[in-house]
Amino acid sequence: MPFWRKSKSQDPLTPWEAYQAKQKREQKAASHPLPLPHLTKTRTSRRRRNLALILTPLTVLLVIAIYFMTPLARVGDINVRGESTLPAQSVIDASKLGPSQMILDLLMHQKRVSQRVQKALPQVQSMSLSIKGFNQVTLHVHEYAPLGYVQKNGEYHVLLASSVVVKDATQTPKSTYPIFTGFTNKEAFDVAKTVASFPQAVRKAVSEVKATRGAANPYQITISMSNGNLVIADSRTVAKKIKYYPQLLADVKTKGTVDLEVGAFFTPYAK
Repeated sequence: MPFWRKSKSQDPLTPWEAYQAKQKREQKAASHPLPLPHLTKTRTSRRRRNLALILTPLTVLLVIAIYFMTPLARVGDINVRGESTLPAQSVIDASKLGPSQMILDLLMHQKRVSQRVQKALPQVQSMSLSIKGFNQVTLHVHEYAPLGYVQKNGEYHVLLASSVVVKDATQTPKSTYPIFTGFTNKEAFDVAKTVASFPQAVRKAVSEVKATRGAANPYQITISMSNGNLVIADSRTVAKKIKYYPQLLADVKTKGTVDLEVGAFFTPYAK
C-alpha cells in the first residue's frame, strides 16, 4: 500500500455519519437496563411513599375514634369560680353538665350552657367556662351584687342589684347584708338603693330597715344600726340627711334614737 494513501478508518465522519453514530449510542444506552440495586431502591421508595399516603389518614381516623370512646372525650370534674351567694352545686345543677356531655359538643354550645344557668339562677349576671387538660371544666360565674334581704313570712329572700327578689329563701341570712321588712319588692329595691348610697361607714352599720309608716307618713322608715342605735327617717330624704348621723353621735356616749324625719336630733333610750 503506498505511503501516501490513508486508511478508510482514519477518514473523518461526515455530519450525517456522526448523527447516525450518536443516535445508535443513545438507543443503546436507553435499551440498557438499570443496575439491579438501583432499580430495587427506587421501587422500595415509591412503595413506602404510597403506603404512607394510605396509612396516615387511616391512623388519624383511628386515633380520633379511640379518643371518642374514652372518658377523656366527656365532661369530667366540674369546678365553680366567682360565686358569692350561690352554692357551687346549684350552679353545676343549673348547667346540667355531666359525664354524658361530650367535650366537643360543650365547646360548640358554650353560650347555650350560659343561658341555661342564667335562666335557672337570676343571681347570675353572666357565666363563661374553660377547659383544662382534656375534660376538666371550670364555670366562671359573675353574680349580680346583692343589696340585702327581703323578709317575708319569717324567711329571707336575696334582693339583687337587678331589682330581682330571688324566690328561693333562707332562714339564716348573712350579717353582711341589711334586711328590709314591711316593703313591697319595688319599695325594698328603692330603699336598698338609697342605703347603698350612704357613706361606707354608715352603710356597713345598717342591720335592718323597717317600713314603720308612722305619724301619718307612709314613707317613714326605721333603721336598726349594728351598734344598737335607731334612725327614724323619711325614705325620700334620708340619703341627704344621713350625713348628720355621725355628727349627732360624735359626743354621745349612750345609745338612743336619731330622728332625721323632720329635723336632726338625738334622744337617748330611757333607762
